[in-house]
Amino acid sequence: MKAGIIITPNFLQMIRHLLFLLLLTTIIVSCSEENPIPEDKLIDIYVDILIAQDTVAAESVPIDSIKTMVLAKYDVNDSLYNFTIQYYNRHPERWEKFFNRAIEYVEKLKAAEK
Repeated sequence: MKAGIIITPNFLQMIRHLLFLLLLTTIIVSCSEENPIPEDKLIDIYVDILIAQDTVAAESVPIDSIKTMVLAKYDVNDSLYNFTIQYYNRHPERWEKFFNRAIEYVEKLKAAEK
């Protein structure tokens, strides 16, 4: 006589329930993950923060206040901004691309002022 698992209708029903719970958990987790701010928008935010800091440097406005105002302008909360910074910290090659594009954007703005 061979020993083995006896597959009963209750066992199959339990497996279906477990698979359903696993699928549901996967969907919930994947939907709840934030995506980083798109690079173009992050460049705009970053450059606006730099310009605002440069503009109000003499008035000694706290950097956090400047950042909060700029983030509000782009409808981005602090949590998403921090998540995006952490994302870029985990992907140094993206930081390099980001800074190169930000520099190009600043140079374009300076050329337009002349």
